[in-house]
Amino acid sequence: MDYEALRVPLHYDLRPLAALLAGKGIPHQISEWQGAQVIWVVDAASAELVEALHRRLESGDIEVVQAEPQAQAPQASRATAFLPVTLFLLAASIVGAGITTFSTEVMSWLSFYRIIEVDEGYMISTAPGEYWRLFTPVFLHYGLLHLVFNGLWTWELGRRIEFQQGSVALLLLTVLMGVISNLAQVWFTPGQLFGGMSGVIYGYLGYMVVWQRFRPVAAFALPQGIVIFMLAWLLICMLGFTELVGLGSIANAAHLGGLIAGVVLALATLLGLRLTGR
Repeated sequence: MDYEALRVPLHYDLRPLAALLAGKGIPHQISEWQGAQVIWVVDAASAELVEALHRRLESGDIEVVQAEPQAQAPQASRATAFLPVTLFLLAASIVGAGITTFSTEVMSWLSFYRIIEVDEGYMISTAPGEYWRLFTPVFLHYGLLHLVFNGLWTWELGRRIEFQQGSVALLLLTVLMGVISNLAQVWFTPGQLFGGMSGVIYGYLGYMVVWQRFRPVAAFALPQGIVIFMLAWLLICMLGFTELVGLGSIANAAHLGGLIAGVVLALATLLGLRLTGR
């Protein structure tokens, strides 16, 4: 549901209009957003029809004798919708955390650099031709705090994109954001091991904020406090405060690269939709 068709105050009774839309088979969704009730529909033509029906109801030209909300096909909520890509990313991150803890050999196959054990520790080297390494470091997590933090944000942001735009869209976005954020980190700090979903998570954030700015949808309506917190955390990490308090080094270039990737991908997608009239 991408198009905002109608916005009315919270006290307004939308049940007659909802019943009318259901009876006419017009897919729609009603949500509370920014202090109002909003009806979302799938395209511009449906939005015009909703506005026309609303005007006719207000003027008394048509009357709904009996509301039949059961006629409308039930819609899955974000809490109950099946979200296979989001769930896979969470499961893979849990497995990746276990790998970093218990198996250097398997970790060597997933990290950006190949890890070679030597007598006094290990050394790393590039692995030409092993292109999966451009993406797979996103699954490696170092410690419980790292896993929990990234897991919560993967669930909170990733599921919204998958619910709104589908599993294929989330998968493609995740791969692109993962590759771009990993390459940004390698460019900024070459020769260092890194991992985690945080670059992708900041990509999700940038994507949703830009999309919401130009084409608002209910699923992408993040509380302003979340956006401010994540951007503030990015700044705190880049200024080095996490190292001062003993939390270790942070892949700041991956965070920033992911955020920029999300913004650019959102702008490119919105431009493509506009050019094709969708």
